[in-house]
Amino acid sequence: MFNPCFTYNHEIVNKLLEINSIRDFIVNAPVVLEMEVSLKRDALLKSAHHSTAIEGNPLSLDQVDKLAKGIRIQGQKKAMQEVLNYLNVLKDMDKYIEDGKITKKNVLKLHENITHYTLEYTYLEGQYQ
Repeated sequence: MFNPCFTYNHEIVNKLLEINSIRDFIVNAPVVLEMEVSLKRDALLKSAHHSTAIEGNPLSLDQVDKLAKGIRIQGQKKAMQEVLNYLNVLKDMDKYIEDGKITKKNVLKLHENITHYTLEYTYLEGQYQ
C-alpha cells in the first residue's frame, strides 16, 4: 500500500486551487491564442536575423521582416537569399527529423536548403567539404 510522506493543510490546498484557477484562465484565454501567432512570427524573424547576422549578413530586422512578407527590398542578392533560405528551413524544421532522429541524409538536405544559391560553387550545396 502507498503511504505518502507529506501532509497538507488549508493553506496548501488554497494555493493549489489558486494555481489551478490561474492555469485555467491562461489555457482558456483567447488573447493568448491570438498572441501566440504573433510571438511565433517575431521569434522566427529574430532568429533568422540574428543567426544570419552572426555569419555577416548585413540585412536589418526590418528588411528581414519585409522579405518574410514577400516585399521587395534593396540589398545584396546573396544576403536576401540567405535570409529566405533560413526562414524556409525554420518553418519546415520537422521535415529534417525521421522517427525522432536526425540522419546524415537529413543534415545534408538541411545544408543544401540553407545554402541554396548562396555558395560560390552551387555543387557544394548539401555536400561535406
